[in-house]
Amino acid sequence: MVTYVLDGKSRAHLPKRPLMVSMSVVGVAGAVSLDVRRGGTSDPTVITHGPGMLILPRVEHEMLLVAVPAQGNSTFPSGTTIHVSVAVDSAHEPDPDRAQLTPRDVSGLSYLELATIGPDGDRIAVVTRLEEPEIELGPLASSARAAARSVLRVDQLSDSQQTMLDIRVDTSASMLPAVADGSVRAIMEILAGVSTVISYDRNPEVTIVGNTSTNLPFGGPGDLGQTVHAHLQTAQPGIGFGTGEQFGAVRPDTMVVLVTDSASDSVASTHEVADSRYATVVASSSRAALRVNAFAGAVVSPAPDGSDTGDYLVSQPAVVEEVVRSFLRRLNDRITNDVRGSSL
Repeated sequence: MVTYVLDGKSRAHLPKRPLMVSMSVVGVAGAVSLDVRRGGTSDPTVITHGPGMLILPRVEHEMLLVAVPAQGNSTFPSGTTIHVSVAVDSAHEPDPDRAQLTPRDVSGLSYLELATIGPDGDRIAVVTRLEEPEIELGPLASSARAAARSVLRVDQLSDSQQTMLDIRVDTSASMLPAVADGSVRAIMEILAGVSTVISYDRNPEVTIVGNTSTNLPFGGPGDLGQTVHAHLQTAQPGIGFGTGEQFGAVRPDTMVVLVTDSASDSVASTHEVADSRYATVVASSSRAALRVNAFAGAVVSPAPDGSDTGDYLVSQPAVVEEVVRSFLRRLNDRITNDVRGSSL
């Protein structure tokens, strides 16, 4: 029989017969539930055989197929990928016609529209709603993306709230250990994941601050960590951080992120850090910066067992969420205040 693989804005036509919607989940078992809605509420004609299997006895109007968190969760757990198909429900056909939706990583999402199912002449049309593909990320960046969605309570910031990251990286000699142990690469991967939530349509901009300031090109968020790491491994140590060169013009709708190993370079006698458009990510085993009232940002500590920091953080999603929550605190406060102000 025919299998249609749906991605983008594609559609498939199935015979006008009862349909079965099924889902398999990679990640936490039982963390995702399917629902078919009409007018914003569950369609009463649908027969539920469990969170991952629905029967549509009749398709006489357009229905919306969605995925929602289960087990009382408000968002999908990190590392959750779903595979969903819509097939003709027939016990007599071992391989009936089906529409296979492209797999989707739903980590950190609170809701996802999968497809519409509705009559189309003498057939049933299945039209995917997955028009915006997820940006492909590595494990740590994906974990940070899920954490950012949980912290901000949105899948992506609205167009009016989008905030591009302007990342300025310290290249002084004291940063060499943080490059060697993978801490800087880990920070970049975390920022890459966050950027896909707060500035989906705009890649971060990276400036290497040293003897001269250099903009560093890269392919996209998925390449950010390795590109910066490879550059710093071969670059000569420079100066610039601590002399004020890390501070500069801030473009509208942009947050400047200072990546360094010393919070003193960003909080000592600088009026700029009181601006919510500045944040610092410190690569350090000391968490003292978090106790300074003027500090805005996060601290990423090296792996306690001496392993690569990024590899360690992949196994510590709670630590990643703590870093992301701390990093986004001022941005989250600003967005919350803007929303409150607009409602007055």
